[in-house]
Amino acid sequence: MKTLFSRKRLFVSIGALAVLGILPFASTPVRAQLQEVTEAIVEAIRRPEVKLTMTAEKKSIDLDVSGQEKITWDDLGQQAEVQPGDILRYTVDGSNSSDIEANNLNITQLIPAQMTYVLDSAIGADDVLITYSIDSGETFVEEPMVEVELADGTVELQPAPAEAYTHINWSFQESLTSATDVEVAYQVIVK
Repeated sequence: MKTLFSRKRLFVSIGALAVLGILPFASTPVRAQLQEVTEAIVEAIRRPEVKLTMTAEKKSIDLDVSGQEKITWDDLGQQAEVQPGDILRYTVDGSNSSDIEANNLNITQLIPAQMTYVLDSAIGADDVLITYSIDSGETFVEEPMVEVELADGTVELQPAPAEAYTHINWSFQESLTSATDVEVAYQVIVK
């Protein structure tokens, strides 16, 4: 019994010496890692606050007193009634309400299944790259193409029809600074 107790004491003593011997060497990198983790947590907490608001309007075409067409956009509000053939304009307004720049801002909008995108209607600022998806948001390109089989059996790439568009994405190339506003918009036709 006495030898077993002595062996345990010996192993505990050797283990304690090993830990004490390692601690002086490991303390500096551990402190550095803890500081990096702390900085990452602080950075994650201090994120820019970009608030987005969407509005919808319905296109109306009336004749003015001289017989010329006059286009107006009527706010749809919360309780909207639309009919097939109506043209709607969705506008997304964004603002950075924090004191931190928002980098790599992307706004992505789904085109509902009951609607068809109006080609070339997406707008944004000059520094915004507008891309589109025809595969439910899996990929985005500036000019979506589809394969079309011709009468002679050959396959050709052609621009995707408006009905194929499923999403629109606006990628802001410049940082959105504090108290800066952005606006993007697009039109759809109700099916």
